[in-house]
Amino acid sequence: MENLIERLTLQSEAFQESFNVLSRVRNLDELAKKFFQVLRGNLLVLNAVILYRRNENSSWTILFSKSNSDYDVNALPISDSVFSISEVDHDEFKLAVTHQQIDKAFIRIILGSKLDSSPYSQFDKMVLQFYLQQLDSAYQFFIARKKEKQLIFNLNHRVLQLNSLIDTGIEVARLQEGSQLLHLALERVLALTNASKGLLVVKQGRKVIDKIFFPFRFKSNEISISKHLITTEFCFAEKKYIFYLLEKESREGLIAFDATDQLLLDAFARQVHVSLENHYLYEQSLEKERIDKEISLAGDIQKKLIPAELPKIDGYDQCGINIPTKFIGGDYYDCIRLQDGRFMLIMADVSGKGVAAGLLVSTLHASVHAYVDGKFELPGLVQKLNSIIWNSSTLDKYITAFFAVLDPASGELESVNAGHNPIYILRSNKKLEELKTGGIPLGMMNIPFPYESSKATINPGDHVLLYTDGVTEAMNAEEEEYDDIRSLKKFLVAKNSSAAKDFITNLINDVNDFTGDTPQSDDITALYLTRNTD
Repeated sequence: MENLIERLTLQSEAFQESFNVLSRVRNLDELAKKFFQVLRGNLLVLNAVILYRRNENSSWTILFSKSNSDYDVNALPISDSVFSISEVDHDEFKLAVTHQQIDKAFIRIILGSKLDSSPYSQFDKMVLQFYLQQLDSAYQFFIARKKEKQLIFNLNHRVLQLNSLIDTGIEVARLQEGSQLLHLALERVLALTNASKGLLVVKQGRKVIDKIFFPFRFKSNEISISKHLITTEFCFAEKKYIFYLLEKESREGLIAFDATDQLLLDAFARQVHVSLENHYLYEQSLEKERIDKEISLAGDIQKKLIPAELPKIDGYDQCGINIPTKFIGGDYYDCIRLQDGRFMLIMADVSGKGVAAGLLVSTLHASVHAYVDGKFELPGLVQKLNSIIWNSSTLDKYITAFFAVLDPASGELESVNAGHNPIYILRSNKKLEELKTGGIPLGMMNIPFPYESSKATINPGDHVLLYTDGVTEAMNAEEEEYDDIRSLKKFLVAKNSSAAKDFITNLINDVNDFTGDTPQSDDITALYLTRNTD
Protein backbone atom coordinates (compact mmCIF):
# COMPACT_ATOMS: atom_id res chain seq x y z
CA MET A 1 0.00 0.00 0.00
CA GLU A 2 2.81 2.42 0.92
CA ASN A 3 4.51 1.59 -2.37
CA LEU A 4 1.24 2.34 -4.24
CA ILE A 5 0.79 5.67 -2.49
CA GLU A 6 4.38 6.59 -3.21
CA ARG A 7 4.00 5.77 -6.90
CA LEU A 8 0.75 7.81 -7.13
CA THR A 9 2.43 10.70 -5.34
CA LEU A 10 5.13 10.71 -7.98
CA GLN A 11 2.37 10.91 -10.63
CA SER A 12 0.68 13.95 -9.01
CA GLU A 13 2.75 16.49 -10.91
CA ALA A 14 1.98 14.68 -14.16
CA PHE A 15 -1.74 14.73 -13.26
CA GLN A 16 -1.66 18.50 -12.78
CA GLU A 17 0.22 19.11 -16.00
CA SER A 18 -2.11 16.86 -18.00
CA PHE A 19 -5.20 18.70 -16.72
CA ASN A 20 -3.70 22.04 -17.71
CA VAL A 21 -3.17 20.65 -21.21
CA LEU A 22 -6.64 19.12 -21.51
CA SER A 23 -8.54 22.13 -20.15
CA ARG A 24 -7.24 24.44 -22.89
CA VAL A 25 -8.58 22.53 -25.89
CA ARG A 26 -10.96 24.23 -28.37
CA ASN A 27 -12.85 21.22 -29.74
CA LEU A 28 -13.43 17.52 -29.20
CA ASP A 29 -10.90 16.42 -31.82
CA GLU A 30 -8.20 18.38 -30.05
CA LEU A 31 -9.32 16.98 -26.70
CA ALA A 32 -8.96 13.42 -28.01
CA LYS A 33 -5.54 14.14 -29.52
CA LYS A 34 -4.23 15.75 -26.33
CA PHE A 35 -5.59 12.89 -24.21
CA PHE A 36 -3.72 10.36 -26.34
CA GLN A 37 -0.53 12.38 -25.84
CA VAL A 38 -1.12 12.25 -22.07
CA LEU A 39 -1.60 8.48 -22.15
CA ARG A 40 1.43 7.95 -24.36
CA GLY A 41 3.63 10.02 -22.06
CA ASN A 42 2.45 8.43 -18.84
CA LEU A 43 1.38 4.90 -19.75
CA LEU A 44 3.65 4.41 -22.79
CA VAL A 45 0.67 3.64 -25.05
CA LEU A 46 1.67 3.07 -28.69
CA ASN A 47 -1.69 3.14 -30.48
CA ALA A 48 -5.22 4.23 -29.65
CA VAL A 49 -8.61 5.04 -31.16
CA ILE A 50 -10.89 7.55 -29.42
CA LEU A 51 -14.55 7.70 -30.44
CA TYR A 52 -17.52 9.89 -29.55
CA ARG A 53 -21.23 9.11 -29.51
CA ARG A 54 -23.75 11.93 -28.88
CA ASN A 55 -26.37 9.62 -27.38
CA GLU A 56 -27.54 6.04 -27.40
CA ASN A 57 -29.37 6.48 -30.71
CA SER A 58 -26.51 8.04 -32.67
CA SER A 59 -23.52 6.44 -34.38
CA TRP A 60 -19.92 6.45 -33.25
CA THR A 61 -17.66 9.19 -34.60
CA ILE A 62 -13.87 8.79 -34.58
CA LEU A 63 -12.23 11.77 -32.88
CA PHE A 64 -8.67 10.41 -33.00
CA SER A 65 -7.04 7.33 -34.46
CA LYS A 66 -3.51 6.00 -34.38
CA SER A 67 -3.85 2.44 -35.56
CA ASN A 68 -2.11 0.00 -37.89
CA SER A 69 -5.14 -2.23 -38.51
CA ASP A 70 -8.74 -2.06 -39.69
CA TYR A 71 -10.27 -3.35 -36.52
CA ASP A 72 -14.03 -2.66 -36.38
CA VAL A 73 -14.21 -0.50 -33.29
CA ASN A 74 -17.98 -0.14 -33.68
CA ALA A 75 -18.35 -3.86 -33.02
CA LEU A 76 -17.46 -3.40 -29.37
CA PRO A 77 -20.58 -3.42 -27.18
CA ILE A 78 -21.49 -0.45 -24.97
CA SER A 79 -21.76 -1.24 -21.33
CA ASP A 80 -24.94 -0.17 -19.52
CA SER A 81 -22.81 1.26 -16.73
CA VAL A 82 -21.52 4.82 -16.62
CA PHE A 83 -17.94 3.55 -16.66
CA SER A 84 -16.38 0.28 -17.79
CA ILE A 85 -12.90 -1.12 -18.58
CA SER A 86 -12.55 -4.41 -20.43
CA GLU A 87 -9.79 -6.48 -22.03
CA VAL A 88 -9.73 -6.73 -25.85
CA ASP A 89 -8.70 -9.90 -27.66
CA HIS A 90 -6.79 -8.36 -30.57
CA ASP A 91 -3.20 -8.30 -31.84
CA GLU A 92 -2.99 -4.47 -31.75
CA PHE A 93 -5.62 -3.40 -29.20
CA LYS A 94 -5.56 -4.61 -25.62
CA LEU A 95 -7.89 -2.47 -23.53
CA ALA A 96 -11.29 -0.75 -24.13
CA VAL A 97 -12.78 1.95 -21.92
CA THR A 98 -16.29 3.38 -22.23
CA HIS A 99 -17.19 6.46 -20.21
CA GLN A 100 -20.58 8.22 -20.18
CA GLN A 101 -20.28 12.00 -19.83
CA ILE A 102 -22.37 14.50 -17.89
CA ASP A 103 -24.42 15.39 -21.00
CA LYS A 104 -25.26 11.69 -21.63
CA ALA A 105 -22.72 11.45 -24.44
CA PHE A 106 -20.24 8.53 -24.62
CA ILE A 107 -16.48 8.55 -25.10
CA ARG A 108 -14.82 5.23 -26.02
CA ILE A 109 -11.07 4.78 -25.79
CA ILE A 110 -9.44 1.68 -27.28
CA LEU A 111 -5.81 1.35 -26.24
CA GLY A 112 -3.11 -0.54 -28.14
CA SER A 113 -0.02 -2.26 -26.77
CA LYS A 114 2.43 -0.53 -24.47
CA LEU A 115 5.88 0.51 -25.65
CA ASP A 116 7.53 -2.29 -23.66
CA SER A 117 4.84 -4.80 -24.78
CA SER A 118 3.99 -5.48 -21.15
CA PRO A 119 0.34 -6.05 -20.18
CA TYR A 120 -1.69 -3.35 -18.48
CA SER A 121 -1.26 -3.79 -14.75
CA GLN A 122 -3.72 -2.90 -12.01
CA PHE A 123 -1.64 0.18 -11.30
CA ASP A 124 -1.87 1.16 -14.97
CA LYS A 125 -5.65 0.79 -14.83
CA MET A 126 -5.76 2.85 -11.65
CA VAL A 127 -3.67 5.62 -13.23
CA LEU A 128 -5.87 5.39 -16.32
CA GLN A 129 -8.92 6.04 -14.15
CA PHE A 130 -7.27 9.16 -12.73
CA TYR A 131 -6.65 10.44 -16.25
CA LEU A 132 -10.18 9.52 -17.26
CA GLN A 133 -11.43 11.67 -14.38
CA GLN A 134 -9.31 14.50 -15.76
CA LEU A 135 -10.77 13.84 -19.20
CA ASP A 136 -14.23 14.04 -17.68
CA SER A 137 -13.40 17.34 -15.93
CA ALA A 138 -11.85 18.74 -19.10
CA TYR A 139 -14.92 17.62 -21.08
CA GLN A 140 -17.23 19.35 -18.58
CA PHE A 141 -15.06 22.46 -18.76
CA PHE A 142 -15.21 22.31 -22.55
CA ILE A 143 -19.01 21.89 -22.52
CA ALA A 144 -19.44 24.76 -20.05
CA ARG A 145 -17.22 27.02 -22.13
CA LYS A 146 -19.08 26.02 -25.27
CA LYS A 147 -22.41 26.80 -23.59
CA GLU A 148 -21.01 30.10 -22.38
CA LYS A 149 -19.94 31.02 -25.91
CA GLN A 150 -23.32 29.91 -27.23
CA LEU A 151 -25.06 31.99 -24.56
CA ILE A 152 -22.99 35.04 -25.42
CA PHE A 153 -23.67 34.45 -29.09
CA ASN A 154 -27.39 34.07 -28.41
CA LEU A 155 -27.46 37.23 -26.30
CA ASN A 156 -25.63 39.19 -28.97
CA HIS A 157 -27.96 37.74 -31.57
CA ARG A 158 -31.01 38.72 -29.50
CA VAL A 159 -29.66 42.25 -29.06
CA LEU A 160 -29.07 42.41 -32.81
CA GLN A 161 -32.59 41.14 -33.43
CA LEU A 162 -34.02 43.68 -30.98
CA ASN A 163 -32.12 46.53 -32.63
CA SER A 164 -33.24 45.27 -36.03
CA LEU A 165 -36.82 45.09 -34.77
CA ILE A 166 -36.64 48.71 -33.59
CA ASP A 167 -35.00 49.92 -36.81
CA THR A 168 -37.46 47.98 -38.92
CA GLY A 169 -40.37 49.34 -36.92
CA ILE A 170 -39.17 52.88 -37.61
CA GLU A 171 -38.69 52.08 -41.30
CA VAL A 172 -42.13 50.49 -41.59
CA ALA A 173 -43.76 53.40 -39.75
CA ARG A 174 -42.44 55.80 -42.39
CA LEU A 175 -44.09 53.94 -45.24
CA GLN A 176 -47.63 54.47 -46.38
CA GLU A 177 -50.30 51.81 -46.51
CA GLY A 178 -50.26 49.55 -49.52
CA SER A 179 -48.19 46.84 -51.13
CA GLN A 180 -44.95 48.74 -50.46
CA LEU A 181 -45.44 48.55 -46.70
CA LEU A 182 -46.58 44.92 -46.74
CA HIS A 183 -43.74 43.76 -49.02
CA LEU A 184 -41.18 45.47 -46.81
CA ALA A 185 -42.81 44.04 -43.69
CA LEU A 186 -42.57 40.47 -44.98
CA GLU A 187 -38.98 40.97 -46.17
CA ARG A 188 -37.86 42.40 -42.81
CA VAL A 189 -39.50 39.76 -40.64
CA LEU A 190 -37.80 37.01 -42.66
CA ALA A 191 -34.46 38.70 -42.01
CA LEU A 192 -35.23 38.98 -38.29
CA THR A 193 -36.03 35.28 -37.86
CA ASN A 194 -33.70 33.79 -40.53
CA ALA A 195 -36.70 32.23 -42.26
CA SER A 196 -35.99 31.15 -45.83
CA LYS A 197 -39.41 32.12 -47.18
CA GLY A 198 -42.64 33.70 -46.12
CA LEU A 199 -46.18 34.47 -47.15
CA LEU A 200 -48.51 37.30 -46.13
CA VAL A 201 -52.19 36.66 -46.83
CA VAL A 202 -54.75 39.46 -46.66
CA LYS A 203 -58.39 38.41 -46.28
CA GLN A 204 -61.64 40.32 -46.26
CA GLY A 205 -64.23 38.00 -44.83
CA ARG A 206 -63.58 34.63 -46.46
CA LYS A 207 -62.18 36.15 -49.63
CA VAL A 208 -58.41 36.33 -50.15
CA ILE A 209 -57.76 39.79 -51.61
CA ASP A 210 -53.96 39.68 -51.67
CA LYS A 211 -51.01 37.29 -51.35
CA ILE A 212 -47.46 38.51 -50.92
CA PHE A 213 -44.54 36.05 -51.26
CA PHE A 214 -40.89 36.55 -50.37
CA PRO A 215 -38.33 35.95 -51.74
CA PHE A 216 -40.18 34.10 -54.49
CA ARG A 217 -43.58 32.62 -55.20
CA PHE A 218 -44.11 29.11 -53.90
CA LYS A 219 -47.06 26.78 -53.72
CA SER A 220 -49.42 27.46 -50.85
CA ASN A 221 -49.59 23.75 -49.98
CA GLU A 222 -45.99 23.99 -48.76
CA ILE A 223 -47.45 25.65 -45.68
CA SER A 224 -49.53 22.61 -44.77
CA ILE A 225 -46.66 20.14 -45.25
CA SER A 226 -43.85 22.22 -43.76
CA LYS A 227 -42.32 20.85 -40.56
CA HIS A 228 -40.84 24.22 -39.65
CA LEU A 229 -43.55 26.88 -39.59
CA ILE A 230 -44.64 29.79 -37.40
CA THR A 231 -47.60 32.08 -37.99
CA THR A 232 -49.40 35.06 -36.51
CA GLU A 233 -52.27 37.30 -37.52
CA PHE A 234 -54.11 40.52 -36.72
CA CYS A 235 -57.26 42.26 -37.90
CA PHE A 236 -57.64 45.85 -39.01
CA ALA A 237 -60.28 47.76 -40.96
CA GLU A 238 -62.34 44.59 -41.55
CA LYS A 239 -59.31 42.82 -43.02
CA LYS A 240 -57.25 39.95 -41.62
CA TYR A 241 -53.47 39.91 -42.13
CA ILE A 242 -51.85 36.47 -41.72
CA PHE A 243 -48.06 35.94 -41.67
CA TYR A 244 -46.53 32.52 -42.48
CA LEU A 245 -42.77 31.96 -42.04
CA LEU A 246 -41.19 28.70 -43.23
CA GLU A 247 -37.86 26.86 -42.90
CA LYS A 248 -35.48 28.64 -40.54
CA GLU A 249 -31.91 28.61 -41.84
CA SER A 250 -28.78 28.03 -39.73
CA ARG A 251 -25.20 26.79 -40.09
CA GLU A 252 -26.48 23.26 -39.57
CA GLY A 253 -29.17 23.65 -42.26
CA LEU A 254 -32.92 23.98 -41.74
CA ILE A 255 -33.93 23.95 -38.07
CA ALA A 256 -37.10 24.50 -36.08
CA PHE A 257 -38.17 27.99 -35.05
CA ASP A 258 -37.85 28.70 -31.33
CA ALA A 259 -40.02 30.68 -28.91
CA THR A 260 -38.00 33.84 -29.51
CA ASP A 261 -38.76 33.67 -33.23
CA GLN A 262 -42.47 33.52 -32.44
CA LEU A 263 -42.12 36.49 -30.08
CA LEU A 264 -40.29 38.45 -32.77
CA LEU A 265 -42.96 37.63 -35.34
CA ASP A 266 -45.75 38.63 -32.95
CA ALA A 267 -43.96 41.86 -32.02
CA PHE A 268 -43.31 42.71 -35.65
CA ALA A 269 -46.93 42.01 -36.58
CA ARG A 270 -47.99 44.45 -33.86
CA GLN A 271 -45.67 47.06 -35.38
CA VAL A 272 -47.23 46.56 -38.80
CA HIS A 273 -50.69 46.76 -37.21
CA VAL A 274 -49.77 50.03 -35.47
CA SER A 275 -48.26 51.38 -38.69
CA LEU A 276 -51.43 50.62 -40.64
CA GLU A 277 -53.54 52.13 -37.88
CA ASN A 278 -51.36 55.25 -37.65
CA HIS A 279 -51.54 55.72 -41.40
CA TYR A 280 -55.31 55.27 -41.29
CA LEU A 281 -55.62 57.82 -38.48
CA TYR A 282 -53.31 60.18 -40.35
CA GLU A 283 -55.44 59.88 -43.48
CA GLN A 284 -58.54 60.39 -41.35
CA SER A 285 -57.03 63.51 -39.78
CA LEU A 286 -56.18 64.87 -43.24
CA GLU A 287 -59.70 64.12 -44.41
CA LYS A 288 -61.16 65.72 -41.29
CA GLU A 289 -58.94 68.75 -41.78
CA ARG A 290 -60.11 69.01 -45.38
CA ILE A 291 -63.75 68.67 -44.36
CA ASP A 292 -63.30 71.19 -41.54
CA LYS A 293 -61.85 73.66 -44.02
CA GLU A 294 -64.75 73.09 -46.38
CA ILE A 295 -67.24 73.43 -43.54
CA SER A 296 -65.49 76.56 -42.33
CA LEU A 297 -65.67 77.96 -45.86
CA ALA A 298 -69.33 76.98 -46.07
CA GLY A 299 -69.86 78.65 -42.71
CA ASP A 300 -68.24 81.84 -43.98
CA ILE A 301 -70.47 81.72 -47.05
CA GLN A 302 -73.56 81.13 -44.90
CA LYS A 303 -72.67 84.04 -42.63
CA LYS A 304 -73.06 86.24 -45.68
CA LEU A 305 -76.69 85.12 -45.86
CA ILE A 306 -77.22 86.77 -42.48
CA PRO A 307 -77.26 90.55 -43.03
CA ALA A 308 -74.13 92.16 -41.65
CA GLU A 309 -76.12 95.36 -41.32
CA LEU A 310 -79.90 95.64 -41.32
CA PRO A 311 -81.52 98.20 -43.63
CA LYS A 312 -82.53 101.53 -42.08
CA ILE A 313 -86.27 101.96 -41.58
CA ASP A 314 -87.39 105.54 -41.01
CA GLY A 315 -89.01 105.87 -37.61
CA TYR A 316 -87.80 102.47 -36.44
CA ASP A 317 -84.76 100.95 -34.76
CA GLN A 318 -83.78 97.31 -35.20
CA CYS A 319 -80.92 94.94 -34.35
CA GLY A 320 -80.36 91.25 -34.92
CA ILE A 321 -77.90 88.59 -33.80
CA ASN A 322 -77.04 85.02 -34.81
CA ILE A 323 -74.72 82.81 -32.71
CA PRO A 324 -74.36 79.32 -34.30
CA THR A 325 -73.21 76.31 -32.28
CA LYS A 326 -71.16 74.98 -35.21
CA PHE A 327 -69.41 76.37 -38.25
CA ILE A 328 -72.68 76.07 -40.13
CA GLY A 329 -75.83 77.04 -38.28
CA GLY A 330 -79.47 76.15 -38.82
CA ASP A 331 -80.97 79.53 -37.86
CA TYR A 332 -81.67 82.39 -40.23
CA TYR A 333 -83.03 85.91 -39.99
CA ASP A 334 -83.33 88.72 -42.49
CA CYS A 335 -84.89 92.09 -43.20
CA ILE A 336 -85.52 92.73 -46.91
CA ARG A 337 -86.46 96.07 -48.44
CA LEU A 338 -89.28 95.48 -50.94
CA GLN A 339 -89.82 97.42 -54.15
CA ASP A 340 -92.95 99.13 -52.80
CA GLY A 341 -91.15 100.53 -49.76
CA ARG A 342 -92.30 97.86 -47.33
CA PHE A 343 -89.95 95.51 -45.45
CA MET A 344 -90.08 91.76 -44.99
CA LEU A 345 -88.94 90.37 -41.62
CA ILE A 346 -87.90 86.71 -41.49
CA MET A 347 -86.96 84.41 -38.60
CA ALA A 348 -86.36 80.70 -39.33
CA ASP A 349 -85.02 77.62 -37.56
CA VAL A 350 -84.07 74.41 -39.42
CA SER A 351 -84.48 71.13 -37.52
CA GLY A 352 -81.02 69.85 -36.65
CA LYS A 353 -77.68 71.52 -37.20
CA GLY A 354 -74.65 71.23 -39.43
CA VAL A 355 -74.22 70.98 -43.19
CA ALA A 356 -77.73 69.70 -43.99
CA ALA A 357 -79.33 72.49 -41.98
CA GLY A 358 -77.06 75.04 -43.65
CA LEU A 359 -78.10 73.84 -47.11
CA LEU A 360 -81.77 74.33 -46.26
CA VAL A 361 -81.01 77.81 -44.93
CA SER A 362 -79.34 78.63 -48.26
CA THR A 363 -82.33 77.23 -50.15
CA LEU A 364 -84.75 79.30 -48.08
CA HIS A 365 -82.66 82.47 -48.49
CA ALA A 366 -82.42 82.08 -52.27
CA SER A 367 -86.11 81.23 -52.66
CA VAL A 368 -87.34 84.18 -50.57
CA HIS A 369 -85.16 86.67 -52.41
CA ALA A 370 -86.30 85.26 -55.76
CA TYR A 371 -90.02 85.57 -54.99
CA VAL A 372 -90.12 88.95 -53.20
CA ASP A 373 -88.81 90.82 -56.23
CA GLY A 374 -92.32 90.97 -57.67
CA LYS A 375 -95.80 91.25 -56.30
CA PHE A 376 -96.92 88.49 -53.94
CA GLU A 377 -99.46 87.54 -51.35
CA LEU A 378 -97.76 86.52 -48.10
CA PRO A 379 -99.78 83.29 -47.48
CA GLY A 380 -99.25 82.22 -51.10
CA LEU A 381 -95.52 82.92 -50.84
CA VAL A 382 -95.21 80.78 -47.73
CA GLN A 383 -97.12 77.98 -49.46
CA LYS A 384 -94.63 78.05 -52.37
CA LEU A 385 -91.74 77.99 -49.92
CA ASN A 386 -93.26 74.93 -48.23
CA SER A 387 -93.25 73.06 -51.55
CA ILE A 388 -89.67 74.11 -52.33
CA ILE A 389 -88.34 73.01 -48.92
CA TRP A 390 -90.21 69.69 -49.17
CA ASN A 391 -88.56 68.92 -52.50
CA SER A 392 -85.13 70.03 -51.21
CA SER A 393 -84.96 68.08 -47.94
CA THR A 394 -85.28 64.65 -46.38
CA LEU A 395 -88.21 63.54 -44.25
CA ASP A 396 -86.46 64.44 -41.01
CA LYS A 397 -85.68 68.00 -42.09
CA TYR A 398 -88.10 70.91 -41.95
CA ILE A 399 -88.07 74.62 -41.11
CA THR A 400 -90.11 76.51 -38.56
CA ALA A 401 -90.33 80.10 -39.76
CA PHE A 402 -91.99 83.45 -39.23
CA PHE A 403 -92.61 85.87 -42.10
CA ALA A 404 -93.91 89.40 -41.72
CA VAL A 405 -94.34 92.39 -44.04
CA LEU A 406 -94.12 95.81 -42.40
CA ASP A 407 -95.51 99.03 -43.84
CA PRO A 408 -93.33 101.61 -42.06
CA ALA A 409 -95.69 104.51 -42.65
CA SER A 410 -98.84 102.95 -41.24
CA GLY A 411 -97.15 100.48 -38.94
CA GLU A 412 -99.24 97.65 -40.39
CA LEU A 413 -97.61 94.25 -39.90
CA GLU A 414 -98.97 91.25 -41.82
CA SER A 415 -97.48 87.95 -40.62
CA VAL A 416 -97.53 84.18 -41.16
CA ASN A 417 -96.19 81.84 -38.48
CA ALA A 418 -95.14 78.54 -40.10
CA GLY A 419 -94.87 76.34 -37.01
CA HIS A 420 -92.45 78.75 -35.30
CA ASN A 421 -92.53 79.76 -31.64
CA PRO A 422 -94.77 82.77 -30.85
CA ILE A 423 -93.48 86.19 -31.86
CA TYR A 424 -93.97 88.88 -29.20
CA ILE A 425 -95.32 92.40 -29.57
CA LEU A 426 -94.83 94.51 -26.48
CA ARG A 427 -97.13 97.51 -26.48
CA SER A 428 -96.19 100.83 -25.02
CA ASN A 429 -98.61 100.12 -22.16
CA LYS A 430 -96.59 96.94 -21.30
CA LYS A 431 -99.26 94.66 -22.73
CA LEU A 432 -97.79 91.59 -24.45
CA GLU A 433 -99.29 90.04 -27.59
CA GLU A 434 -98.30 86.85 -29.45
CA LEU A 435 -98.33 86.26 -33.20
CA LYS A 436 -99.19 82.58 -33.84
CA THR A 437 -101.44 82.53 -36.90
CA GLY A 438 -100.03 80.64 -39.88
CA GLY A 439 -99.68 76.91 -40.49
CA ILE A 440 -97.34 73.92 -40.44
CA PRO A 441 -93.52 74.15 -40.64
CA LEU A 442 -92.02 74.37 -44.12
CA GLY A 443 -91.20 71.01 -45.69
CA MET A 444 -93.06 68.93 -43.13
CA MET A 445 -95.88 67.83 -45.47
CA ASN A 446 -96.13 67.84 -49.25
CA ILE A 447 -99.70 69.11 -49.47
CA PRO A 448 -101.09 72.49 -50.60
CA PHE A 449 -101.68 73.49 -47.02
CA PRO A 450 -103.51 76.86 -46.79
CA TYR A 451 -101.48 79.24 -44.69
CA GLU A 452 -103.30 82.07 -42.91
CA SER A 453 -101.99 85.51 -42.14
CA SER A 454 -102.81 87.94 -39.37
CA LYS A 455 -102.44 91.70 -39.18
CA ALA A 456 -101.34 93.96 -36.37
CA THR A 457 -100.33 97.59 -36.08
CA ILE A 458 -96.98 98.63 -34.65
CA ASN A 459 -97.53 101.95 -32.92
CA PRO A 460 -94.90 104.38 -31.61
CA GLY A 461 -93.35 102.93 -28.44
CA ASP A 462 -94.22 99.33 -29.41
CA HIS A 463 -91.57 96.59 -29.62
CA VAL A 464 -91.42 93.39 -31.69
CA LEU A 465 -89.18 90.43 -30.73
CA LEU A 466 -88.47 87.60 -33.17
CA TYR A 467 -86.34 84.71 -31.84
CA THR A 468 -85.57 80.99 -32.16
CA ASP A 469 -85.85 78.32 -29.48
CA GLY A 470 -82.09 78.53 -28.93
CA VAL A 471 -82.92 81.48 -26.66
CA THR A 472 -85.82 80.03 -24.69
CA GLU A 473 -84.34 76.49 -24.43
CA ALA A 474 -80.79 77.51 -23.45
CA MET A 475 -79.83 75.21 -20.56
CA ASN A 476 -77.76 75.64 -17.41
CA ALA A 477 -75.68 73.05 -15.56
CA GLU A 478 -78.82 71.70 -13.84
CA GLU A 479 -80.39 71.11 -17.29
CA GLU A 480 -83.01 73.80 -16.64
CA GLU A 481 -84.24 75.88 -19.57
CA TYR A 482 -83.96 79.65 -19.66
CA ASP A 483 -87.65 80.24 -20.41
CA ASP A 484 -88.73 78.00 -17.52
CA ILE A 485 -86.64 79.84 -14.94
CA ARG A 486 -86.25 83.43 -16.08
CA SER A 487 -88.90 83.74 -18.83
CA LEU A 488 -88.23 85.60 -22.04
CA LYS A 489 -91.56 87.40 -21.67
CA LYS A 490 -90.61 88.81 -18.28
CA PHE A 491 -87.22 89.89 -19.60
CA LEU A 492 -88.89 91.67 -22.54
CA VAL A 493 -91.30 93.50 -20.25
CA ALA A 494 -88.65 94.42 -17.70
CA LYS A 495 -85.69 95.23 -19.94
CA ASN A 496 -87.20 96.72 -23.12
CA SER A 497 -85.34 99.69 -24.42
CA SER A 498 -85.78 102.18 -27.20
CA ALA A 499 -82.25 101.24 -28.38
CA ALA A 500 -82.50 97.89 -30.20
CA LYS A 501 -78.77 97.16 -29.95
CA ASP A 502 -78.84 97.64 -26.17
CA PHE A 503 -81.74 95.24 -25.82
CA ILE A 504 -80.04 92.49 -27.88
CA THR A 505 -76.80 92.92 -25.92
CA ASN A 506 -78.65 92.70 -22.59
CA LEU A 507 -80.61 89.64 -23.75
CA ILE A 508 -77.49 87.70 -24.78
CA ASN A 509 -75.74 88.65 -21.53
CA ASP A 510 -78.73 87.41 -19.52
CA VAL A 511 -78.79 84.09 -21.40
CA ASN A 512 -75.03 83.63 -20.91
CA ASP A 513 -75.36 84.47 -17.23
CA PHE A 514 -78.04 81.79 -16.91
CA THR A 515 -76.15 79.04 -18.78
CA GLY A 516 -72.75 79.79 -17.20
CA ASP A 517 -70.07 77.37 -18.42
CA THR A 518 -72.60 74.96 -19.93
CA PRO A 519 -71.79 74.49 -23.65
CA GLN A 520 -74.23 76.07 -26.07
CA SER A 521 -76.53 73.34 -27.40
CA ASP A 522 -78.44 75.22 -30.11
CA ASP A 523 -78.12 78.24 -32.36
CA ILE A 524 -79.17 81.50 -30.69
CA THR A 525 -80.88 84.00 -32.98
CA ALA A 526 -82.99 87.09 -32.26
CA LEU A 527 -84.29 90.17 -34.11
CA TYR A 528 -85.62 93.16 -32.16
CA LEU A 529 -87.64 95.97 -33.76
CA THR A 530 -88.97 99.05 -31.99
CA ARG A 531 -90.97 101.99 -33.34
CA ASN A 532 -89.68 105.32 -32.18
CA THR A 533 -91.99 107.66 -30.28
CA ASP A 534 -90.65 110.82 -31.98
